[in-house]
Amino acid sequence: RMFASRLASLVPRVSSAFRVHRRRSVHPARATRARTRMTTAMASAVVVPRARVVPHRVGERVRVKGFELTEHFFTVPLDHFADASDSASPSIEVFAREVVSSSKVSDPSFDRSALPALLFLQGGPGFEAARPTEAGGWLAEAAKQFRVFLLDQRGTGRSTRVTNEMLERAFGTLSEGLKDAETTESSATTNAVANYVASHRADAIVADAECVRFTILGADKTWTLLGQSFGGFCIARYLSVSPEGIREALFTGGLPPLIRDNDDPAYGTYVKLLERVKRQNEKYYERFPGDVRRVMEVARFVHASDEKIVTPGGSTLSLRGLQSLGFSNLGVAGGFERLHYLFETAWEGEGIDDKTLSYAFLKGVDDAHAFDTNPLYAVAHESIYCNGAGVKSAWAAERALVAYNAANDGLFDPEKALTRSSGDESSDEKKDSAKMYFTGEMVFPFMFDEFARLRPLKGVAQKLSEKTDWPALYCADVLNKNAVPVACASYVEDAFVDWDLASLTAREINGARVWSTSEYMHSGIREDGGTIFTKLLELARDEDPLR
Repeated sequence: RMFASRLASLVPRVSSAFRVHRRRSVHPARATRARTRMTTAMASAVVVPRARVVPHRVGERVRVKGFELTEHFFTVPLDHFADASDSASPSIEVFAREVVSSSKVSDPSFDRSALPALLFLQGGPGFEAARPTEAGGWLAEAAKQFRVFLLDQRGTGRSTRVTNEMLERAFGTLSEGLKDAETTESSATTNAVANYVASHRADAIVADAECVRFTILGADKTWTLLGQSFGGFCIARYLSVSPEGIREALFTGGLPPLIRDNDDPAYGTYVKLLERVKRQNEKYYERFPGDVRRVMEVARFVHASDEKIVTPGGSTLSLRGLQSLGFSNLGVAGGFERLHYLFETAWEGEGIDDKTLSYAFLKGVDDAHAFDTNPLYAVAHESIYCNGAGVKSAWAAERALVAYNAANDGLFDPEKALTRSSGDESSDEKKDSAKMYFTGEMVFPFMFDEFARLRPLKGVAQKLSEKTDWPALYCADVLNKNAVPVACASYVEDAFVDWDLASLTAREINGARVWSTSEYMHSGIREDGGTIFTKLLELARDEDPLR
């Protein structure tokens, strides 16, 4: 309904964003703050849209064990940086679920507005917030003192979702891949979808959050921020542009890398991450040494297959696709075990001639990625590292992988691994030592050829990889002067957010207290959320003093 006409002309208009601050009259104090922020933004090339109260409706209020849950829906501009006088500027809906402890609600004297508020920013990009089923983890701990808002970031969950079907309804048929001679219509559709997807980065998410804060809490109220992974990237943006809305900020595995790098930050990030992923592969094979042979056996089968191997979801499985099974399994709690059990059940049938990959294995291949339900996770992935300065992502992970293989004797090249495992001499010994190294959380061009639900988005992904006019996300100069209490959990062996690069960013945030630990992996907030949340809150509030 929001996209009654095709949005073929949607282009983020950064140049007009400065007019945002000349809308309507505002309270003098707020106007002064807006002008101050505008000056800072102009000096740092970071554009700050004006936050305001937006249309809001309350949905259902339900209970799960330990929590009362309230639905909130907000109507926000698709493009926060567009001229506000443009009445035709489209809007989208953003959803947040408010979580309050049942024990507080049952108190006759309960005053919802008296509770301090906390906003949780989910990892991703392109994922909705978790759906509480009962009190537990960090959420139960937070609900002891906060009313918690779980934001479905734009494009996800019950916000206006980005799906293949939604994009086709709004823009027309998505072409399957790039063709040598695209029609004018398909090219226009690809451009329009790429522009639409480009409006779903951290800058827009933070602008949405500020509208939610103004609408629910009021302009002069602050809230605590908790950000996991990409949610931490959003907090760094928030601290750069709207620190006056934040009481304290808590990062868990989410300090964005290379925020001062104007050269090629996405590439630099993946070069570092490949070393982390290498170590995760080594640890995996140390844990499950029998999987060296199991994985190579499957790799040989895939490589030798004369026919395409098709998964239940319609994707095709190649060596690169097999290698990408590390995406959500390396560097998270239980990931090694999931990968091991997947390869345990790889085969159907007995004997060489009758052996084939099992349905269970191929279904597991489909389930290893969430691109089918959350395509933003793929198409917007590398853009999260683009911090202005006219830099494009240009398939940074692929470039980094090629360079790493060239410098390290093809360590991540599955075909070279097969070559190493073949030959006449010491055949059994070679098969036991040659390893196929899995890749980590990285999006590669081949995925848009092989993954069924990504094929129609190949042209969109290519357009976004070539885009050079990304607005700046962070302002290191503002972060250097930060006055908001900040605490960070930084995981030493993190394979998703490199610890070395995260440490550099932490040093840019004035007053940030960092808890570096190897006790948890990137998924620490899910493993032991209550402990981590409490620790960070104590650090931010100096209840755990400097020492």
